[in-house]
Amino acid sequence: MSDIFQEVQEEYRREQMAKLWAKYRVPIIAGVSALVLGVAGYQGWSYWHTSRTEAASREFEKVAELLATAGENKETAKQAAEGFAKLAADAPHAYAIAARFQEAGLRTELNEIAAAVKIYDEISASTSDPVFRDYAQLRAAILLLEPDKYENTKKRLEPITRTSSPWRVMALEMLAYATWRAGKKDDALKMYAEVAATPNAPNGNVRRAKEMTTLINAGMKLTDLVAKPGVSTPGAGTGSMLLQPSAPGPSQPLLPDPTVPDPGLLGPAAPATPDQPQPPTP
Repeated sequence: MSDIFQEVQEEYRREQMAKLWAKYRVPIIAGVSALVLGVAGYQGWSYWHTSRTEAASREFEKVAELLATAGENKETAKQAAEGFAKLAADAPHAYAIAARFQEAGLRTELNEIAAAVKIYDEISASTSDPVFRDYAQLRAAILLLEPDKYENTKKRLEPITRTSSPWRVMALEMLAYATWRAGKKDDALKMYAEVAATPNAPNGNVRRAKEMTTLINAGMKLTDLVAKPGVSTPGAGTGSMLLQPSAPGPSQPLLPDPTVPDPGLLGPAAPATPDQPQPPTP
């Protein structure tokens, strides 16, 4: 008797399954197909992305090796800059940013200041990462600090000084220098005091802030500044700000040298600037 009941129950379940399959077979097949296609698509994308990354890595290393052999040869440096520009056009995001920073540094060394600033502005506009965005603005501001108007420099740097960016102290020091150049002595001294009082600020920034405070209080004027021998003044060459007073003053540059290649994210051919925080390597 129990066998009959069992057979009836099994027949009933088969009928129910048949009805469910008849009703839902289309969405079930579609769902399974979508899952299979999704997995296959992800695997294909992963392979493609890995291939692109490996190709970009090899190309970056190739151009960096070319740059390492450049020395004082401007033609080789220009070839390297063009190589980085080409790489940035097709490389994954991290390598593209690194290549663009490296190209901008080379354009600076080649005295192509307008081209370098344009690249930095494009980097800043193209990334949502505040570390790279602020760093690009900082590099552009260094190149334009001497020839540009104070209002433009303030527009670039002030937003960075109001954040917890790793570049905040350096931006604040540069803004203080630009403010002093604009004749706003008291405001500049306040900024230098803030730099010197910032906890864990890089030693170079603190040293320069204290030296500038001493010189400003001693009556130093903009006309007292002269370029170091062999270094072009900002706006007349690379935009270097290795300035020192003609009278006895600080033994170190008043501002970091913008011709030093970008740190960290620029690859083996670019040593880092001392005493400055390093951005993450892509």
